[in-house]
Amino acid sequence: MNGTHYLATAWIGERLLRFTAIPYQARLRITFGGIGTQPEALGSVIGLDTDAPGLRVSAPLHVEWATIHSASIIAEAVSIWNEVRRDCDG
Repeated sequence: MNGTHYLATAWIGERLLRFTAIPYQARLRITFGGIGTQPEALGSVIGLDTDAPGLRVSAPLHVEWATIHSASIIAEAVSIWNEVRRDCDG
């Protein structure tokens, strides 16, 4: 990916998350909020080009929530990443 692009939103744990690509990196930035709202940072899912992607939380007040929902957040990020790769390869 060669630019920052908004990719998708998903409801996880009753919160709307926005997934955004990071240029030239196999990671997605994650923020709370939908289109047209001021996003609040949660963190990133890194290592999307590996067999073991991981969630890195940058918002101390949301660590507990993110830990509880980490498997769902990572799974959604992997799904989005795979879709983007298919679109780029096809």
